[in-house]
Amino acid sequence: ISIKNTVIFASVTGPISYLLSLSVAWFVNELSPRIRAFMTLLFYAPALSGVTYIWSLILSGDQYGYLNSWLLQLGLINVPVQWFVDPAYIKGSIVVVVLWASLGVGFLAFIAGFQNIDRTLYEAGAMDGIKNRYQELWFITLPSMKGQLLFSAVMSITASFGIGDIITALSGFPSSGYHAHTIMNHLYDYGSIRFEMGYACAIATLLFLISISANRVVQGLLKKVGT
Repeated sequence: ISIKNTVIFASVTGPISYLLSLSVAWFVNELSPRIRAFMTLLFYAPALSGVTYIWSLILSGDQYGYLNSWLLQLGLINVPVQWFVDPAYIKGSIVVVVLWASLGVGFLAFIAGFQNIDRTLYEAGAMDGIKNRYQELWFITLPSMKGQLLFSAVMSITASFGIGDIITALSGFPSSGYHAHTIMNHLYDYGSIRFEMGYACAIATLLFLISISANRVVQGLLKKVGT
C-alpha cells in the first residue's frame, strides 16, 4: 500500500511541481525588476508559511472550513466533506497541498538561472534563425541553465518521494484506511514507533533505490534538452 501510494503521489506531484516552478519562474522573469522581486516573494511565500495550518482551515472537515462553507452556501453539497478522511478526496486534497508548497528552492533556482543567462546568446540566436520565444526557451534558455534544471529535478524528486510529514499533519497517523500511507509513513511507523530497525532499514534502502532510479531517468531526459 505504501509503495503504491508513494508512486501515485510522486508521479503526480513531482512532474507537475517541476513544470509549475519552471513556468512560474519563466513568467516572473519577464516582469520588470521591482515587480519581479515582489512576485518572487509572493510565489515563494508558501514555502515559508505554515502550509498545513492554512490548508487545515481551508479544507477543514466541518461546516466551518472555508471550502465546505462556500460549497454549502452554494448548495453544491448537503453535508461537509471530510477532505482528509474520505477515500474519494484524500489523495487529491493532499496533492493540492503538496503542489502549493512546492514553489520553494527549485523555483528560486530557476529564477537565478534565468537571470544569469548571457543576453548576447539571444542576439546570436536571432541571427541564426530563431523566430519566437518558445524557440529561445528550448534552444538557448534551457540549455544554458542545465545545472539549475538538474538541481531542481533532484529536489523535486526527493520531495515527491519523501512525502510524509504533510500527510501526518493533515490526515493523522495512520491516515484513514491507509489511503494516504506512504513509504515515509511506513518508515516512521517501524523505525520510530515499533523500533523494528532491520525492517526500517530495508524500507529506507528501497526508498533510496527508487529515488536514485528516478534521478537517473530524469538526468537522461534532461540531456536531450536543446538537442
